[in-house]
Amino acid sequence: MRLLEAVLPRDHDLYFIGDDHEGALAQHTSALDKTIARIAKDPRAYLIHLGDLCETLDVQHPYYDPRTLVKDETGNPLTAYYQTKNQAIRYLPVAQKMIASLDGNHEKRAEHVFPIIESFLERIGRQEVYGGYTCKVSIRDENGNLLYKVFAYHGRSLAESRAGSERQKEANRAEQLKRVLAPLAGDCAVMAMGHTHRLMAVKPIKRLYLTDDGKKIQQNYIQAVQNADYIDPDSRYYLNTGTFLRTQLLNIDTYGELRGYPPTKIGYPIVKVRNGIIQDAVEVEI
Repeated sequence: MRLLEAVLPRDHDLYFIGDDHEGALAQHTSALDKTIARIAKDPRAYLIHLGDLCETLDVQHPYYDPRTLVKDETGNPLTAYYQTKNQAIRYLPVAQKMIASLDGNHEKRAEHVFPIIESFLERIGRQEVYGGYTCKVSIRDENGNLLYKVFAYHGRSLAESRAGSERQKEANRAEQLKRVLAPLAGDCAVMAMGHTHRLMAVKPIKRLYLTDDGKKIQQNYIQAVQNADYIDPDSRYYLNTGTFLRTQLLNIDTYGELRGYPPTKIGYPIVKVRNGIIQDAVEVEI
């Protein structure tokens, strides 16, 4: 666990992106480049990267297949070093907007030979935003006031819902995401994880309750304070941060196909904050 801080304007949009898988032919490179260009152009935009920056598959991995990997000029798959170098070049235009960068399981896989995220952050000059596999980020305004906290976790696998309808599946996935993240921190208004390649923004539930003053009955709604020491789990935002890796390619058997993974939504969520207050979390599909 790392504890980070970031000073942001009271009006900002916080992008949660990850699972780029640089070095995989199935990467949707144009979508990733479009996203980074959007962040660079938008004065309100900042970002947290949730890990799996690079693919890093090697010959010892059960899914290793050179036909699915980007090659260098010699015809060999790019090494983790060159994948990291490419990503540093790609993210350099938004380096000063990055407030956290996490390890993913693909980085962990290669850490015994090359420290991917540490090298990436050194190349873009932002070593101070290294978040490890899990971190909390305290978001403050220019006067030092705590606005809210973010819990960011690369993530773990989640079982696919077997419910009968798509509507039921979506509800089950939302509850599953909440059950995984909610116990991991009590004071974070936004809780995010990557890894699953699902794109979801689960919003707080508006809950009605009744009171009386001895003369009349009045309706009220449970309202959370976003910078409180404890935030009720149903009053938080839960994000699954999507991916830039396609599940299928023509004439190539990706490991997503081998595992029978459903098609993925290419994209990311954004948390929108105005005057220091979280207004919404939206899914952006590309």
